[in-house]
Amino acid sequence: MTRVVSTNWRPDITPYEIMIILNPDAEEERQQEMLERVQQIIRDGGGVIDQVNDWGRKKIGYQMRKRADGRYVVITCSSPAEALAEAERVMTINVEVVTRHLVIRHNRVEAERQKAQGFPAPVDDRPEGEARPQRAGRGGGRGRRPR
Repeated sequence: MTRVVSTNWRPDITPYEIMIILNPDAEEERQQEMLERVQQIIRDGGGVIDQVNDWGRKKIGYQMRKRADGRYVVITCSSPAEALAEAERVMTINVEVVTRHLVIRHNRVEAERQKAQGFPAPVDDRPEGEARPQRAGRGGGRGRRPR
């Protein structure tokens, strides 16, 4: 069985997906600077940016840092771990611009599948302002149970 391997594959390069939630109240200029800086760190470290998908402003499931919404950006890349660690450090320091970030490591098969299919934005089927449905049988609160 012959296995086809990409010619640009290196053993120290790993495919990643970086989800960044930016503070929507921060200036657009600062948001763009942060995104460009993260991409530049990855490139300078020997990585490759495959795709940057800006989902725009979305409502967050729960408040983070007293914010109910954020600008979602997904960066798909292949990078050495050292470059990614530096990008994470920069995002962690800039709390005025980056509300939250998450790095997901993919295996090569998953990365190729996602490259082929692209990254669609999530669909929010709830009308604006509608609350999430509550599960039945859950009282909530810390009060005592009736006897």
